[in-house]
Amino acid sequence: MRIDREHFLRSELHRRGVGSATIERAIGENPAAAGLGLDMLDGIAADVVEFETRKSTAMSFAAGVPGGIAMIGTIPGDITQFYVHAFRIMQKVAYVYGWTSFLEDTEEVDDEMLGKLAAFLGVMMGVGGASTVVTGFAASVARPAVQKQIVGVALTKTTWYTPMKQVLRVIGVKLTKDSFAKTAAKAVPLAGGVISGGLTYATLRIQSVRLIKHLRQLPPPHVDAEEYLRSLHVVDEAAEEDSKNSLRGQAAGAVKGAGSAAKGAASKVSGRLGTLIPRRSR
Repeated sequence: MRIDREHFLRSELHRRGVGSATIERAIGENPAAAGLGLDMLDGIAADVVEFETRKSTAMSFAAGVPGGIAMIGTIPGDITQFYVHAFRIMQKVAYVYGWTSFLEDTEEVDDEMLGKLAAFLGVMMGVGGASTVVTGFAASVARPAVQKQIVGVALTKTTWYTPMKQVLRVIGVKLTKDSFAKTAAKAVPLAGGVISGGLTYATLRIQSVRLIKHLRQLPPPHVDAEEYLRSLHVVDEAAEEDSKNSLRGQAAGAVKGAGSAAKGAASKVSGRLGTLIPRRSR
């Protein structure tokens, strides 16, 4: 599940026609510091989520097709691949919005890394307090250190260790619930694949969007925080206005269609009444 940050950013930015100099700066610092707009960063994050979600959904569908007794052997693998893709999404999205280190700085997952992954997973799952943990970590540790691994700082001495234990407990409960849901979904052959895949697609997308919404609100290092938040506000306002205009257009179309339908119905009723009620002769 390890994502190479340099390879990921280089390939994504090159595909969007970003120049070499800008790509190198994005890798050396972060995409926002390289001058890339939030609209492009949001687009990359959305594409990442769609790509990983579709892969996870396909695997979940395949695991749910057999149904019956065969499902027993597929459930652990399905649950595992779901969280592997969740971890891949959290790394990619974090790199897009300015984080520069995750699994690439270590060969093994130690307590420090486990805490960081659990915090991000807690944000995706909507665990209370997880967002505060990630925000605090970015402000007090990650940003001054340019998100590099903290050397010589014990996990138990950091300010986010206590809430992290709660996050891990909640994640454990959610894992149990997910396993039960997958078991119930896969009970029926073939139909289980559709249900299981649908659950995976909906759940992973919702969780990923939740993570994106939180991370994009944290100003990355090497950029003016006020300017970044101002740009974020402008982008969100424009998106909200587009959404409103779209809804207005849909509503207007629906009203127009309803009016045409009502007019047509009135004409039909009038015609029928004309045939039922004879005209008076002079």
